[in-house]
Amino acid sequence: MNIYLSLKRLFRGMGGVLRSVLLVAAAGILTAAQAQTVQGVTETEILIGVVTDLSGPLTASGGNQRNGMIMAAEEINAAGGVHGRKINMMFEDSGMDPKKAVLATQKLLSDNKIFAMIGTLGSAATQASMPLALERNVPVLFPIATGDIAFKPFHPLKFGLQPLSSEHMRVAVKFAYEKLGKRHFGIIYQDDETGQSALRAAEVQLKALGLTVVERASYKRGDTNRVSQIARLKAANIDMLLLGGAGTPADIAGVALETRAQNWPIDMITYSGAIAAVVKLGGPAVEGLYSMGMFTGTAQDSTPPFQAVLDRYKARFGYELETPADYGYVSLMLFAEGAKNAGRNLTPQTLSQGLEKVKNFKTVFAVPPISYGPNDHSPPSEALVLQVRDGKWKVVAGPLTVN
Repeated sequence: MNIYLSLKRLFRGMGGVLRSVLLVAAAGILTAAQAQTVQGVTETEILIGVVTDLSGPLTASGGNQRNGMIMAAEEINAAGGVHGRKINMMFEDSGMDPKKAVLATQKLLSDNKIFAMIGTLGSAATQASMPLALERNVPVLFPIATGDIAFKPFHPLKFGLQPLSSEHMRVAVKFAYEKLGKRHFGIIYQDDETGQSALRAAEVQLKALGLTVVERASYKRGDTNRVSQIARLKAANIDMLLLGGAGTPADIAGVALETRAQNWPIDMITYSGAIAAVVKLGGPAVEGLYSMGMFTGTAQDSTPPFQAVLDRYKARFGYELETPADYGYVSLMLFAEGAKNAGRNLTPQTLSQGLEKVKNFKTVFAVPPISYGPNDHSPPSEALVLQVRDGKWKVVAGPLTVN
């Protein structure tokens, strides 16, 4: 801007019309030069980086997420882009390994020089890679992480979209108590911070209802043997089994299959995991399973715009849309909304301000409205309730909140 003022003084002695023309031209040149200095932003392109699982235990989820983002980018670009700039996506594989996530992030930041990271898959991958991006003034947006790392502690370049596991576990307990009449709760959880967080949330909500956890059982990450844990929970005569810290569809399905093997027809509810892979792996054993969710895939009621998206997805990728393709789609559309609000001068700071202007954002997916503010980059707290019915996830209640 100092250069612009200097030019303005230089042109002061010229005729009014000529001076105006030169000042407009100078402003345009300076704007273009400024745009070129922002990493990942040119006059024609915005470069976005994504670290997801394309070879590890959540390959199906990572692939669906990628497809949803690709489809959203194609729609945005076909409509003219964001202020004339097309979105270009760069995907890197973490294999759900935090060390690989760090290497992938370094490549995106240093070699590809991305403008923003969107949708990093996994809490551990997010925790390991986020500092690298923030140190480079690169926004870290909408990671698929069940903890609050996506928006706490507050940072102007961090925005959450994935619901908190603790909030949804509390909603799960409240729903089971109020709508299903359950009073004797047990919980099986993964013995790590994610599982412990789910346990604490369940205990907090049960205490608010005047109840306690009747029985609890934990398992180590990667442990597929649940025989003793399910036997102990069964002996406790509970009427609702909470699934906490279920890291993969195999974890959820594995618990259900063991309850069936022990001839125990117990009602079960998990704070997340309403994806097709759970049904494929669990089969009849997961029939009736409840799950909290914000992203529901094809479980929502059909509408013409929604069906059109499903049709385009199948035509583009050759198979039916599954969660988290909807997460990928919504996350990129949400980025584009914030970038549009930022105006033509897109920088990390103007993007943050643009996202803070987002109010009640919706797409064709039945996701609770998304809003941010200057001091609030948190995801929606509402949860939809889904249940496996006739081999498919269906939305059966919600959105619900703890309060």
